[in-house]
Amino acid sequence: MTEVSESGKNHSGNNRGTEEKIPLSLKAYDMIMNMILNGQLRMGQSITEEMLKEQLRMSKTPIREAIISLENDGVVSKIGRFYNVVYLTKEQLDEIYEIKVELEALAAYFATIRMTPAMKKNLKQISEKISKLSVEEPDPIVLANLSGKLHALVAKGSGNSYLEKNVNMLRLRLRIVRITIFTSSGRTAEEKAEHEEITEAILSKDPQKASEAMRRHQTNVWEYVKNEVVPKFYY
Repeated sequence: MTEVSESGKNHSGNNRGTEEKIPLSLKAYDMIMNMILNGQLRMGQSITEEMLKEQLRMSKTPIREAIISLENDGVVSKIGRFYNVVYLTKEQLDEIYEIKVELEALAAYFATIRMTPAMKKNLKQISEKISKLSVEEPDPIVLANLSGKLHALVAKGSGNSYLEKNVNMLRLRLRIVRITIFTSSGRTAEEKAEHEEITEAILSKDPQKASEAMRRHQTNVWEYVKNEVVPKFYY
C-alpha cells in the first residue's frame, strides 16, 4: 500500500524503486525535510549548501537540486544569495487558515463517500494510536506527525487529486510553523477528541457529520493559534 507522507509526496516502492535506485537529490530532499520537521532547522533559519554538505555528507550537486525542489514546494525561499526555511507572517497564517478550514472540511465530506476499505482501516489505526499516545505524556512532535498522516489520508481519501494537492500544500506550509511554535500546544485532549469524532463520522459513512467535525476541528485549532500561540511568537 502506498504510504502517504506529510508533504503529500508518494513514497511507494513502485515509484521510487529499490533503495539503490533512489537518486541522491531525492535522498537529500528527504533528509533536509526531516531536519525541518524534526526541528533541527527552524522557521526563518538560513541554510547553505556548505552547511548541508557537511551535515548530510553529500556533494553539492544533489544538495543544490534538493534545495531547488524545496523552494518549488514552498518549504524554503531564496533571499539574495541565501536560502531560508520559509517564515510565515501572521497575515499569511490568516490567509492559509481561511481556505484550509473549508478545503479540509470538503476533503472529509468526499473521503466519507470515496475512501477504500484499506484506507478506512488505516485511518482507524492512526486515530487509535493518537488516542493512545495522548494519555501517555506524549511527545508533541510524534503527535504532530500522526496528525499529519491522518489529515493526509483524509485528503487522499477524497478521491480528488486537486483537492488533495492543495490540502497537502497548505498543511506542509503550516507543518513548518507547527514544529517551530506548536511543541508546547495545550490542545492535546481536544485534538484527541476531535480526531476521534472525525474518524467516527467517516467510518459511519456520514459525510455531513464528517465535514462539520473537520470544520470545527480546524476552526478550533486556528482559534487556539490566534489566542495562545501567535501572541507569544509574533509580538
